[in-house]
This record gives sequence, C-alpha cells and structure tokens, in this order.
Amino acid sequence: MTSVWRGHDRVLGRDVAIKVLHPELAADPSFRARFSEEAVNAARLTHPSIVALYDTGEQHGVAYIVLEWVEGASLAELLARHGPLPPAKAARLASEVALALDYAHGAGVVHRNLKPGNILICEDGTVKVSDFSIAKAATEEDPARTGEILGVSGHLAPELSEGDEVDGRADVYGLGACLFEMLTGRAPSVAGRGSSSPMGPRSMRAGVPRELDAVVTRAMARDPDRRFPTARAMASALARSAAADDGDTRAIVRQPPDPPREAPGEPEGSFIRHEGRWLAWTLVLVGLAAVLVVVGLTLSKTVGPILGGSGKSKAGPTTTERAVPTSETLKVSAATSFDPYTTDADKRENEGQVGNAIDGSKDGAWRTSGYNDGDLGPYKRGVGLILDLGRPQQARSLALTLLTGGAEVTVYGANEEAGQYPADLESGWKRLTATDGRERSSSIQLRGGPYRYYLVWFTKLPRDSDGKFRDGIVEAILRS
Repeated sequence: MTSVWRGHDRVLGRDVAIKVLHPELAADPSFRARFSEEAVNAARLTHPSIVALYDTGEQHGVAYIVLEWVEGASLAELLARHGPLPPAKAARLASEVALALDYAHGAGVVHRNLKPGNILICEDGTVKVSDFSIAKAATEEDPARTGEILGVSGHLAPELSEGDEVDGRADVYGLGACLFEMLTGRAPSVAGRGSSSPMGPRSMRAGVPRELDAVVTRAMARDPDRRFPTARAMASALARSAAADDGDTRAIVRQPPDPPREAPGEPEGSFIRHEGRWLAWTLVLVGLAAVLVVVGLTLSKTVGPILGGSGKSKAGPTTTERAVPTSETLKVSAATSFDPYTTDADKRENEGQVGNAIDGSKDGAWRTSGYNDGDLGPYKRGVGLILDLGRPQQARSLALTLLTGGAEVTVYGANEEAGQYPADLESGWKRLTATDGRERSSSIQLRGGPYRYYLVWFTKLPRDSDGKFRDGIVEAILRS
C-alpha cells in the first residue's frame, strides 16, 4: 500500500523513513481521513520495540507518513537469506514482538497485519514492529474488503479475512504465524489458515521443541477464545519454551564426542596403536598427579606450623586439602524489566532491550530510564532487571558489567511464578547482597538460594553525559 523512501529531517538532523501512499488510496478522501486518524493513534505508541511515527500529512496530493529510520533488515529479508532460525532465537524474537504488541493493545491499538515484513531486526539484534497505522484505515470502511486490501496471507487471522470484529487476539494469531515461518522458513498455508487443529512447525522441522510447537498451534487456533488471551501471556509461554529448548541443547552437548579418525595413509590398526599411546600417557599423568597430591599434603603439614598454624584449622581442612569446586555459568532463559512503582507505559519502556543484558555480547545494553535525581525521586524506590533461570538454581556469584558504573546495586532472589511479582521487595524477595556502589565491572557474591528469579536492583544512579541519572547492564552472568 506504500512505497518507502529514505529522507532526512533538516530541522532535527536525523534520517527518517517516509512512506508514501499509493495513488489509488491517496485519491480517496475518506481513506485519507481515516488514515490520518489512525496515524495519530499510532503516534501515541512510545515503546523501544515499536517504530516511532513522527508525522503525517499531504503535499501536492501526495499522502505520506514519516517514521523512525531503522538500520537493519526485516525479518522477511533475513529468513529469505538465511532460512529458518534456531528455536531459542526465534522464541526470543517472538517474545520481544509479543511485549510490543501487548503495550500497543493496552493503548487500544491493534496491528491487524503482522507479518515478517513488518518486523524489523536492528543491527544490535533488537526488534521493532512497524506499520501500526495502515491496516485499520484501509479496511474500516468496508470490512468485507479486508482480504482484498491486505492481500491473501497465511499470517492473517480468520476473523480479519471474514470481516468480523477483532481485538488483540488477531495479532496473537499473526505472531503465531510469524513464529511458524521463523521455525520452518515457510509461511503458513492459506488453505490451512484457521483450521481447528493447525499444523505445527514440528511437523515440518524435527528440531522444534514440543513446548514451542504447542505455543505456535495455540496462537494460531481458529477460535480466538482458544488462543492466548493476551500477547503478554504468549510472551510468558515463549519464555518457558525457550528454557525448555535450552535444556534440549545441553543434552546434545553432553553426548559423547565422535571417536578420533585415522590419519590419512596410516595402515589398518593404527587406531589401536594410538589408543595404546593415549593410555600410556594417561597413566603417566595420573602418576604425576598422585605425586603432586602427596607433595602438597606434606607441605601443608610441614609449612603450616612454621607459619604459625598446625596445618589444620578448627573450621576444617587446610586450603591445600580442600577440593576447589569449578564455577559453572547458569543459563538465563529470560529477562524482564522490573519497575513496580510507576505507570505501565514506563514499565515497558525498556522491555525491548532486556535481551542485550543476557546475550553474551558487549555490543548492546539494557538501560534504565533517565531521571532528574540520582536517588530516583521521593516516591521511586528503585528500578531493576529480573533474570529468570527457568527453574530454581543455586547462584553463588553475579558477574555484572554496567554501562557507566557508580550505581548502588542490590541483588534479590525469589521463586514466585513469572508475572506474579509483589509490589514491595519485602514481600517474596530475599536480599542476597548488601546495597553497594558498583564499579563498571564487578563480581558480586550471593548468599541463600536456590532461586529461579534473581533481581538486579538499582537504588542510586550516576549522571550520564546528557545530564540525566541513569545506568544500564551490558552483561549479567550468574554462576554456580
């Protein structure tokens, strides 16, 4: 329905995207009026995972909208280039889209035409949903024309193509169809759209976990009442399925490696000789290790008294006698912004950035909002990020890399179900550390547990270069 141009805002000094409506739509005065109204509604959506709409208008008979310019590619382009996505990555992207849709639905805006071409993947890996303003305007005058105007697509909810009243569950269907395509590389069949038992992606790709397959088939149920009631409920289910997928991945990693192959040109039976050599070297190494243990124990008993001790402490064996446990990185299955003392819109403001704090990369970050007071004001007690391990696990330390450093941070733990967090930290959350000012990179020792949820809680923020008080998490790594 539009052609897209790259433009430049000479007043604010930024590049923008300009969508120009096709002439047959722009020539209809009633459509232009509806479109302008919908554009105004979409402009109210301020969310990090929704493309911002800056302006709309007409010039010399050309109707246009001006939007945020996004560096990156659409999901449709990425799927065309690379094929299906790994299940865990598909679940993460779909979860970010679901949270953006939930925010829009809370503002009374339904997308109606969600498809991979309307989902943009930024260069930093975050997601932005586009085109909230067009679909309703294009179909409102004659709902029976929905299929004609939006095109025949397997991403379209049945109630939309039939001209029925729609709500946010139509977008749940569209997101389910997009997730189907992310997992299989193919759009859902138009013929099978909205069947009572839609075909799941697992039937086309064996590596799709059952939990993720169940999310897709529920989201694409023909009856809206059988779908997820809200996009946020779908996001919660996606977080659980991503955790289950991570478990499958660990199981594959634990499988024994392939046996070593013979070197080219060696005679038959050389593998047996290599195996014998490895056995001999193994016995030598075991012998050396035994000698080192004996030497270590002897030194602990001999040197200990010289240093003023008996070689053994009242608390137990000496350091040389104590086995040192290895530190294992715990997989964080999902992250959620936690801001219980403000409006819903502000709570969701930074939700689209949460993946940056747990992706293992130093390129992006989850940021707090900017405040006028380093103590966050008289009524705001803090702001934080919840790390979800998928199940209760014992974390002994948190390696935390902040954007700036100097923030006061406390870590809490809890085992309550996702979405049921208390409004006050005294109810349900257990303090695992003392509040402390943190350097940009630090290792925080944790006590108590095991817990499923770990909350990184900011109570004081440093001033940034813009004069606001804010910080962020570049990377948060929990270790056992």
